[in-house]
Amino acid sequence: MRKENDLPSSIEAEKAVLGSIILEPNLWDSLSVEIDENDFIANEHKLIFRGIKKLIDLGSDLDTVTLIESLSGDSELSTLSNFDRVNYVKNLVSDTPGTANFSNYTNIIKQSSSLRKLISTAADISSLAKEADTFESDSALSEAEDKLIKLRDSIQRNSGPLLAKDLIKPVYDNIDKTMRSDGDLVGISTGFRDLDKYTMGLQEGDLFIIAGRPSMGKTAFALSIAGHLVNESIPCVLFSLEMSARSIMYRLISLLGKIELKKLFEAKNLSDSDFNEIENSLSLLSRSKFYIDDTSALSPSEILSRSRKLKRENPDLGLIIIDYMQLMRADNRNDNRVSEMSEISRSLKALAKEIDVPVIALSQLNRAPETRTGKKPVLADLKDSGAIEQDADIVTFVFRAEKYEQVPENKGLAVIDIAKHRNGPTGTVKLYFSEKYTKFEDLALDDPALKNPDFTSED
Repeated sequence: MRKENDLPSSIEAEKAVLGSIILEPNLWDSLSVEIDENDFIANEHKLIFRGIKKLIDLGSDLDTVTLIESLSGDSELSTLSNFDRVNYVKNLVSDTPGTANFSNYTNIIKQSSSLRKLISTAADISSLAKEADTFESDSALSEAEDKLIKLRDSIQRNSGPLLAKDLIKPVYDNIDKTMRSDGDLVGISTGFRDLDKYTMGLQEGDLFIIAGRPSMGKTAFALSIAGHLVNESIPCVLFSLEMSARSIMYRLISLLGKIELKKLFEAKNLSDSDFNEIENSLSLLSRSKFYIDDTSALSPSEILSRSRKLKRENPDLGLIIIDYMQLMRADNRNDNRVSEMSEISRSLKALAKEIDVPVIALSQLNRAPETRTGKKPVLADLKDSGAIEQDADIVTFVFRAEKYEQVPENKGLAVIDIAKHRNGPTGTVKLYFSEKYTKFEDLALDDPALKNPDFTSED
């Protein structure tokens, strides 16, 4: 490797790669996965690479004659002074030492390109720091981190198809882990007996949607799961785009200590027993690694950046919760909210896969259930995007009949409708919802509601 204009580069490796492709066009398939024209530093090499790609995309034969002819119509190439395309292409072939070290030549180009991109990003970060206001250091640091993350993402390409035999060990290890796990759980317990039976726990890389109409208890359901993780000392983060961190803490204290939420907010009529439970809850939370980020209108890239940082600090991070999707800001803003929500949905699934942590995302529903007999939600009711249904591994609907029909048999009863389950069965789970503590709980095994087939989210 040598320096070209003081930038990391290897003109010799670039020539060898292009010459190898002309000699053996079958090498193109492996090359095109690894690099593109922007990874070359020499303009003539960028244009020759583009010419080769054009011929292959058209299904034309590739050799010195067809490539020279193809390049004759390239207006950009004709602007290069003293460039003789005929002799240059012929020399690429004659000067190539062979194709045996083709992979090494390709790697040299990749590494040089990565270093040039790093130099460019470092210059951008330097300018950012110089131009930032004294009181904007946190913002500048965040933007600098985002630039580095995007650089890493652009460099770390997928290497293409994997041979089945290379996947055998991780798959076997996962099967073995499942066999050795306690009970039916593969992932982290939600804290709900029957829900765990359906899902086998919250599993790494899964996107789990909690959806429902307003006031059904979406946030309460997510916080009930989070409270279970707090009790189990499992690190967890909640991105609360709607409620303040203070309000979330009040709710957690209420559900962990079973203290009436209204009494907590009013700070009146609290008994000695209540104060003891408050202290116990605060003690539990102080020992936990439960994080709350109440920044409004976060974008997927911002959530990804913050989640990566938490994962580095807490390798055993167990869960990411986002409340809620429709309050997120798309990285690529446009006037089409459906398109934006599709981008957000895809990004959250990508987040779960990259961080290798289950992601729970809360979602609103449109008004269609209100016009339907029984008020039962369906997958098509997910607000603003059908992509949510497509990207999610599990979609659940929170439904409480007492919000529509206040009769004794409905009081406190809730249905979690598992409407989509990529790797398992769908069905309904019946829970108890406490208005006082804004908390969901398992029903007792002998509760009549568990034996009542009529208690579902339908009439």
